[in-house]
Amino acid sequence: MDHATNNSVLGIAPLAKTLPAAGIALVMLFVLMKPEASFGLSFLERLLFWSAHVGLGLGGIALISRLARPRWLNRLPLLVVLLLLGVAGALLLAPAYLALEALFPAATPEVADDWLDRFAGRGLGAAVLVEFLEVIPVFVAAWFAVNLPLLLARETLSGNGPGTPEGPGGGHTQTTREPRDELARAAFLGQLPRAIGEDIVAISSDMHYLHVYTTLGKCMILGALRDAADALADAGMLVHRSHWVAHEHVTRLGRKDTHWYCEMSNGARIPVSRRNRKAVANWYGRADNVVTLSARQSP
Repeated sequence: MDHATNNSVLGIAPLAKTLPAAGIALVMLFVLMKPEASFGLSFLERLLFWSAHVGLGLGGIALISRLARPRWLNRLPLLVVLLLLGVAGALLLAPAYLALEALFPAATPEVADDWLDRFAGRGLGAAVLVEFLEVIPVFVAAWFAVNLPLLLARETLSGNGPGTPEGPGGGHTQTTREPRDELARAAFLGQLPRAIGEDIVAISSDMHYLHVYTTLGKCMILGALRDAADALADAGMLVHRSHWVAHEHVTRLGRKDTHWYCEMSNGARIPVSRRNRKAVANWYGRADNVVTLSARQSP
């Protein structure tokens, strides 16, 4: 591949960019369709109404994606993890949606015609519980839709991946790892499919997804980039808030205009953020457009 990618939504765009675009599209669709929930409101009121509703939902998804990071979640089956997080998201959103209904009361007051409506009238706690029961199917469905790429993800094998590529300038002396660090590394590597091996080239993140690239292929897993970087420790470094690279697979530190990147052994170009340029340059040398690194420098 020519460039690093963390595409996750049907292979089209990163989730962090897709969600806001989808939210805007949904808001405009609801504003124009005039569903019953916003009946009687003016255009501006409908715009505010649906922006608040859709915005809350997307905010809930973004919040829950952060809760997907604790390491204990990796001990549970993926479907169980996603279901638990979806329920937790609905629980967190229920009070917010209840408050939103108070801000945008229905044009025609609803008559308590079923037991849920009557139960909701018993007090704030009951009203929040009823709101949770109404929110949970929609939110869980949306949460699973967001995670569909992860559920459908399969490891992709490289047809010509090298067995053990060398980094620029040969090896670099690794520091001795503590037993605890080895356990963390083993736990992370244990999440990777055997078919793609454990010789990691780079890792890219997109919210709660991790795209792991090895010399034999790539896969998508649930996790946080910071946890992965900590687990792999001195094997590589974070060159961007969304990208980690393995030292042994950086073949060149390049620059295009004002943008820096690490060129990897598999052809990927991993962007280097401005805040990480000094650390990257200390390790690999100054960025250049044409010169291949001949020696690795210690930080």
